[in-house]
Amino acid sequence: MPFARPQLRSHGDLGFETYLRWLMVALMLSLLGGQAQAADALFSVTGVAQNDVLNVRAQPHPSAEKVWTLPHDTTGVQAMGSPRIVGSAEWRQIRIENQTGWVNARFLTPQRATSAPEPIFFRAPLSCSGTEPFWGFQLTGKTGVLDSLAHGKATLQFDTVRNPGGVPIIWSFRGRQKPSNASVIAVLEETNACSDGMSDLTYQYSIRLDVADGPFFAGCCNALAGQPAP
Repeated sequence: MPFARPQLRSHGDLGFETYLRWLMVALMLSLLGGQAQAADALFSVTGVAQNDVLNVRAQPHPSAEKVWTLPHDTTGVQAMGSPRIVGSAEWRQIRIENQTGWVNARFLTPQRATSAPEPIFFRAPLSCSGTEPFWGFQLTGKTGVLDSLAHGKATLQFDTVRNPGGVPIIWSFRGRQKPSNASVIAVLEETNACSDGMSDLTYQYSIRLDVADGPFFAGCCNALAGQPAP
């Protein structure tokens, strides 16, 4: 009785099969990544008249059932998957608030990614002043403009602001005066009882402003005119 001869595969065959498996895995990951990227794309509705709406349909076809509509100025429309060509038109599947449907891609425009706004350095722009000698100080973000009757005008550029632990109504600002580069420390406290010593007005904040080897100012501050209260 003849013996069946075993089928032997060379190391080269095994390497080729392994290569094919890895190729298939890479292709699947690429497709999944492309779908995830497409799903993250956001669009705005454009090209629709102000008195009209964009129809959203159950299937990518102009005669498919209309499931809902989008106003002419809708933004934040999330696209799902890849576009589909039907006839001469390109369609996109979209999702809004867990609802899905298909729209003609002609009426969608990609939304540009916007950079994150810079963190607020302090809760509101401030306008500060004091007497003997008369001086004024305006703080907007990290930049302050100091104008003193005795010392002239200077720009203060702050780098850090912080609170002492457990005391959220006191702030310490540290920075430099330009162009002299002298160090500056400002201490701000929310007292709602600061007085300018010349009137019956009370201010929300008291401030101490110390320029190294220069003037030391004490005065009061309020939110800059035209700005919302903190």
